[in-house]
Amino acid sequence: MKRKLNLLALCALTLTLAGCGKIQEELAASQNPFPKSSPLHAPVDRVTRKLIHEPAYLERMKGLKPGQAQEMGAMLAMNGLGRLELPMLERRAQLVGQLLQKLPEAQCGEIAKATTPAEVSRTTDRMLETLATMPQGAIDEWFDIAYAATVAELQQLPKKQVTEAQVNAAAVSLVQLIPTEAERERIGTVMSNLPGATPADACWAVRTMYTTLPKLPEPERGHFAWASTQQ
Repeated sequence: MKRKLNLLALCALTLTLAGCGKIQEELAASQNPFPKSSPLHAPVDRVTRKLIHEPAYLERMKGLKPGQAQEMGAMLAMNGLGRLELPMLERRAQLVGQLLQKLPEAQCGEIAKATTPAEVSRTTDRMLETLATMPQGAIDEWFDIAYAATVAELQQLPKKQVTEAQVNAAAVSLVQLIPTEAERERIGTVMSNLPGATPADACWAVRTMYTTLPKLPEPERGHFAWASTQQ
């Protein structure tokens, strides 16, 4: 802590703005929650070094402890998803579908049913653990999308104008693509009472939706991808 304070004092008193920015980057990067051996470390480091140059980001992070800063960062990224262009959300949906396929059924079902902040926090940790097992290119894309969403939220870019009618139409189209009547009835039953569904049913339902999503035509594919980011 003393070293960090000394660096900040040096920045304030003697360095150029460029030098201060570099020190800010290093201080922010030092809070990376993933070890250098993790495939998540490098993309988080890269994104953090970019975000530290966003004044609104620094303002949001002011006075927060590392754990609180991580929670704030996750919240900004999640809140900003609805402000992104629909093709980017479609790509994110594909990545989520890949993650769900790799998760054990019980954990997949828990993610599908998560509603409280504590439940969402636990499931986020599990999704990141699984993300670390994916190809590096997919990991980089995940954090690039998170960065874009964070900046969109900080800059308060307009949310995409997707109506309830468009989302409903996309959902109907998606269900119609499910191959059998029995599966269509099953997904309708599960999604109508997701909190009461078994983990196995909940997992099957969300995996089915994300597997079917890429088969939707435009604009329904984009509309459903957008709806999947809304809580």
